[in-house]
Amino acid sequence: MENEKKAYDFKLLLEHLKGEGLEIAEESVKILLEGVFKWLEESAVISETPYDDMGMIVLPQLKKLILEKAEDINKADNE
Repeated sequence: MENEKKAYDFKLLLEHLKGEGLEIAEESVKILLEGVFKWLEESAVISETPYDDMGMIVLPQLKKLILEKAEDINKADNE
C-alpha cells in the first residue's frame, strides 16, 4: 500500500509544507534539521531545567535516526 501513512515520514511533512506554500528539498531539510539540533544543544546548555539535560543523552541517536530518514526524501539522490 503506497498511500499508507508512516510515522515521522518526512515526505508527508513536505506535502504539508507544500500546502502552506513552502517548497523544501532534501538538502534544505538536512540543513534545517542540523540548525534545529544545534539550537537544542545550545539551549540545553544554558537552560536551568534538568529535563533537557536528560534529553541530550538521547539526542545523538535521535539526530542520527532523523537525518537518516531525511536521506529518503529523494531516494534517487542516494544512488
